[in-house]
Amino acid sequence: MRRAGSAGELCSQLVGGEHYRVGLSFTVMVESASRETERARLDLLLRGFQVSRLLRLVADLSIADGVQDGGDRTVADLAADCEVDTTQLTRVIRALASVGVFCLTEQGVVSHTPMSRLLRTDVEASLHHGARFWTEPGSWRAWEELDVALRNGVPHEQAWGVDRFDYLRRHQDTARIFDQFMSHCPDGRHQAVADSYDFSGIDTIVDVGGGNGEALRRILGRFDAPRGVLYDRHDVVSAVDDGDLVEGRIRVEGGDFFQRVPSGADLYLLVCVLHDWSDKDCERILKSCRVAMKPGGRLLVCERVMEPDPSRGDPFDYLLDVQMMAMYGTARERTESEFRDLLERRGFALTHLHETSSPVSILEASVI
Repeated sequence: MRRAGSAGELCSQLVGGEHYRVGLSFTVMVESASRETERARLDLLLRGFQVSRLLRLVADLSIADGVQDGGDRTVADLAADCEVDTTQLTRVIRALASVGVFCLTEQGVVSHTPMSRLLRTDVEASLHHGARFWTEPGSWRAWEELDVALRNGVPHEQAWGVDRFDYLRRHQDTARIFDQFMSHCPDGRHQAVADSYDFSGIDTIVDVGGGNGEALRRILGRFDAPRGVLYDRHDVVSAVDDGDLVEGRIRVEGGDFFQRVPSGADLYLLVCVLHDWSDKDCERILKSCRVAMKPGGRLLVCERVMEPDPSRGDPFDYLLDVQMMAMYGTARERTESEFRDLLERRGFALTHLHETSSPVSILEASVI
């Protein structure tokens, strides 16, 4: 007797007979189960904001740091450490445990899962800072106004009445959360850039819009010869500790990269800067770099390079693209061809695209 194959094969046999009716019934059952699975998956996505907010809550309380591997900590212990209510904290941890973040017994004992361990501050590629950054009030409120972007408005400005950078200047606590997130990016972009390009023949690197200098520290930690200039807004570089300047090999300078950048360096670095700006503003930044560059100077643009076909791309790229829309309106992620066109409009030629071990690529450009 021939073994029945797929539901489709069953339906193709003995049309009008019993086999057809059984096969059709099986097909309907499979399709119904598939629809229920898809419905459940979509329903969980719709509730994703709830999980994000819970993750922010436990990150703010450093719950993951309080749960030691191999040690028994109860919710009551953790609540006492954080000076919060035990019953309410139980509800929070229980909800997270249901999606695989922490393990919670009926007796109230909390232990780590692989995901909750990533919320510890002492693990490699920790997501602790990401949990705090992605849901900080400035960003959270801007997403509530996302629809205004479809009418060429800026959600963040609609929500707060000021642009993103003014908001960070006025909310230094949020600015420091942003700095911490950039220093501990789970994609490992800074080390990946340092590992993927030969900086050995470089004398001076200017890190334009370099934040707290993490990229420069990684590069100088791997190469002995270069010295660095960390260039960003005055309020940003003033927060950098002297101990983070690699024994004097990094010099900080405050200023506005739309007006000028330090001149005469061998190499100019833009790490995840251009995606914060519209094409018009990016051209202004690139113009400042080109004016400052000496003959033979190089420009490294370190950014995610978006795949034009979303079915083949990384979902994080497209979500980050919409994050830029929420924060800045016309700022965005870009494809390789869009970067090439942008550089050419300001007198640069894209000479190499270096992939790294992180989602960030290095687009190397020279003056035309």
